[in-house]
Amino acid sequence: MGLITFKRERDIVSLCQRVIEKMEENKDVFANPPAALADIARKLPAFQASLVKAKSRDMEMVAVKNQLKAEIMALLEEVAGYVAVVCDGNRAMLLSSGFYVTEEQTGSKAPSIQSIEVEIGEPGVATIRVKKQSGAVAYVHQYAMEPPGPNTVWQGEGSTFNNHTFNGLISDKRYWFRIVAIGRKGQKAYSPIVSRAIQ
Repeated sequence: MGLITFKRERDIVSLCQRVIEKMEENKDVFANPPAALADIARKLPAFQASLVKAKSRDMEMVAVKNQLKAEIMALLEEVAGYVAVVCDGNRAMLLSSGFYVTEEQTGSKAPSIQSIEVEIGEPGVATIRVKKQSGAVAYVHQYAMEPPGPNTVWQGEGSTFNNHTFNGLISDKRYWFRIVAIGRKGQKAYSPIVSRAIQ
């Protein structure tokens, strides 16, 4: 199952309102939503106002509308990634988020991750990525601060994107990274684990 987002402005507004309302109603399920949810609520009035102003076809107003649309779509993708990770394929839970859900596709492939890239940037920053996985509807980007073992605590961020940048890591410390891809039917595929020292 996958979460549906929309491209038409009217549908985007309705979806945002629905997701904000439903996730507020279901705090027991969605206890730690990403900051993107609050950002959607904050930006939505400006986006709605821009839709009215853009009807004049004034180039500046249209540009403002398009920029806000792009920002809200990216925020929706981030929230959808969080929801997909929390619900782990449970259709009822997915629907309780306010997102619309695609039907399961027969014969859908389970994702499989062969390699992971880790790029060390400025002090405290690391970016991890994998190739987009056929059949994946979400990714969980994780790091650990100790050599992996049965009791390792992994810190993670859910997303619909195949890459993620961690900030605020401890300089001169070694971290272990991996990415988990989640398939349409809840299947999980783990990347190899890669270790890097942070600048």
